[in-house]
This record gives sequence, structure tokens and C-alpha cells, in this order.
Amino acid sequence: MEKLKSVGKYILNFMLILAVGCFIMYLTVGKEIGSVFEAVKTAKVQILAVMAGVMLVYYFIDALILYIICKYRGYKLHLHQTFVTNMTGVLFSDLTPSATGGQFAQVYVFHNQGIHAGQASGILAIVFITYQIVIITYATIAMLVNAPAIFQNSQSIVIAAVGFGVNVIITGGIFLATRSAKVHDFLIVKVIGFLAKIKLVKNYEKTAGEVSESFSEFRDESAELFSKKRIFFSVCLCHAVKLTVFYTLPFFAAMALGVPVTLADLPKFISLAAAISLFNTFMPLPGASGGSEASFVMLFGFLGKTVASTAMLIWRVFSFYFGLFLSLIVVAVSKDTKGGIVKAASGETNNLDESSDTQTEEKTN
Repeated sequence: MEKLKSVGKYILNFMLILAVGCFIMYLTVGKEIGSVFEAVKTAKVQILAVMAGVMLVYYFIDALILYIICKYRGYKLHLHQTFVTNMTGVLFSDLTPSATGGQFAQVYVFHNQGIHAGQASGILAIVFITYQIVIITYATIAMLVNAPAIFQNSQSIVIAAVGFGVNVIITGGIFLATRSAKVHDFLIVKVIGFLAKIKLVKNYEKTAGEVSESFSEFRDESAELFSKKRIFFSVCLCHAVKLTVFYTLPFFAAMALGVPVTLADLPKFISLAAAISLFNTFMPLPGASGGSEASFVMLFGFLGKTVASTAMLIWRVFSFYFGLFLSLIVVAVSKDTKGGIVKAASGETNNLDESSDTQTEEKTN
């Protein structure tokens, strides 16, 4: 019964994503909805195929990042295994608010592949640290180089500024919590204590212990990562390449619709896509639904209302739904996601550490 409830929750989230997306589409397009769908029919199939290829490259690089870190940590996983782990994270990140379910599911898959849950969390901590560093650096460069394109009106200024600020605060806060005893104690004693008083945290002792353990693990992983500069820069480079590849999607969407864009326009498109990516960070709905569509139409409004809305529809299909359905297939057929993946993605991973001890971890000498 509990498993059926979990499945129902993800189905409900998927329906919510579709509903919000359609509603935002209607608000941004209005009576021109017919023109948008007619324009979609004229999209160049070969360019759409390129966009599918772009997303495959994006997911391959993500898998490569996990492979590099696992190899560095001494685990003999194949690239196709880390691809499965990554796509599992994609699926449950897309189906949960603020992408909260992805890491739980990835820990579960790593467990099935012979990696202890604690070690798996450490691997994912490295991914998180490097990703946050790169996305903030990327956004800073994009805003400095292409400021006119991003700060074209008051709304885009708010999107970019708030998104950038949230990322900096999240990253800075985590680093402070892992390196400063005062910040650590404040989060544990004050914040969690307050949440417990207003009944948002049911078990203070358990929650405080889990948060403290997570910060300790994060501190250890970050210290080790920064001491291994070659691995650090290799992973950061992969993040930078994958983000660049991903941010080209709006450019190809415009090209598919016959917009006369050239390579000289590519930096502008990439910069605007980076701004949208920042905005999506703090969207609470599954798949950042609603905010993604609205911010795309606003930032790419220079294409014209109908073209921008049509490009947004094509971009959303490949930037979100393509990965959603691909990950669903991967999770359904892979042996590494056997049994209980919905339970694991729901955060019920309490017994993974104990059961991992019965498995043989394949590690290099």
C-alpha cells in the first residue's frame, strides 16, 4: 500500500508539471496558441534531431563525472552503470519539488552497484560542490560579458539577481556550516530547534543528528576534493562543458523555426539560458514547472511573441520531457534499479548502510 502511495505521488507530480506548463503556455500565448502549434509543425526535423543529440551528450557528460569520481575513489564501475545512476537521479529530481528526490534514488542505485550508502553520499557531495562552483562562475562570466542581453528589463534583472543570490547563499551557507562551528551550532540548535517547536520537524534529536552527520561528511569530502586538484579541475571542466552544451538548446530551437540566427548570436542565447537556469534553482514545483516557461518567453521576447512561445515549447520538450522519458525507460529496464526504487526515492534508505555490509565492494588496490 505504501509503495502504491509513492507511485501515486510521482504520477500526481507528473500531472502537475503538465498542468502548470499548459497553464503558463496559455497565459503567455493567449489567443495565439493556434499559431504556436502551427509553427511547431514547421520545425526542421534535422535540427530537432540535433537537439536530441545535445541532450544525450549532456547526460553522457553527467555520467562521465560520476565515473571519474568513482574511479578516483577506487570503485570499478563502468560508464554505463554511472549513466544508469545519473538517469535515475534525473527521473526523481524531475518528479519531486525542488529536485529533492534525486539523490536518495542515486544512493539506492549506488548501493545496488556495490557502493556503501555513506560513500555514495560522499560521491554525490563532490558532484554538488563542483556543480555549484561552476554554475556560479559560469553565471558571473555570462552576466559580465553579456550584461545587455540578460539585464534587458526590470523583470530579467530580478530573475538573474535573485537566482544568482540564491545560489551564492546556498553554496556559501553550506561551506560556512561545514567549516565554522558557530554556524554549524546555529543551524543545529537554533534553526532545527525552531522548526521542531512549530511542528515542522517531528523528531529533533534524529533530525539534528542526521544534519550534523551530513555536514561532517560534506566537510570531509570537500577537504579531500580540494586537496586533489587534478580531479577537482577535471570534474569542474566537465560541468562547464555540459552546461555550455545544455545552454545551446534555445539557439537550436530558434534555428529549427527558421529564425535567421548565426554563430555570432550563440553567446547571447547561452547567457540568457544561463539566467533561466539560475531562476530554476529556487522554483519549488516539480521540474521547475511554470517558472521555466514564463522566464524563457520573457527573456527571449526579442524573437517575437509567437516565435518565442514556440521556441519555448520546443526547448521545454528537449530540456525536460526528453530526459524525463529517457530516464523512465532507463530506470525501468536497468538491473541496477531492481526492486524498491520508488521506496528509495521516497527517502526510505535507513537500512542501506547495514545491507551494504553484506555485499562485496569492488575497489582497486
